Amino acid sequence: MKRSLGLIVVLLTAMGTGVSQAAEDVRQIAESSIAKWNAAFAQGKVDEILSLYTDNAILVQPNGSVSKSIGEIRAFWQTLIQKGVYAMDVVDVRSEKEDTIVATTKLSDIKTLQSPPQVMKYRYDGVLYSVLKRQADGSWKAQVQQWTGNHKI
Repeated sequence: MKRSLGLIVVLLTAMGTGVSQAAEDVRQIAESSIAKWNAAFAQGKVDEILSLYTDNAILVQPNGSVSKSIGEIRAFWQTLIQKGVYAMDVVDVRSEKEDTIVATTKLSDIKTLQSPPQVMKYRYDGVLYSVLKRQADGSWKAQVQQWTGNHKI
């Protein structure tokens, strides 16, 4: 009986570690993906941003309009880049299927104060939901993005 109980404890521990590891891996994928968005955005590289979308991507803008073409998505990001330096921070992530992750991010405006020199982040009410799909080459790209909240972009 003690041996069976010990085996059950070992199995439960291993299963718990697997679930925890899977959640950590999903979060790491989302963090890595969002880091690519932030880097491309900070450098104003619209083509790099567009390369992070699937071919059939859909972007739902804060005003509710839906962009389905690469040209419309490009125009949205060009407008956002012209408005200033923003960054996205992952606040939640979940796995829907083995090839689908939903990442929830908050948008922040980044400002540098001159005296004393420090970086401040101002959070907006806006939230960006990204449905990330694993591609045939193993990379992750946004298939659907939806911006919500009161923040006008």
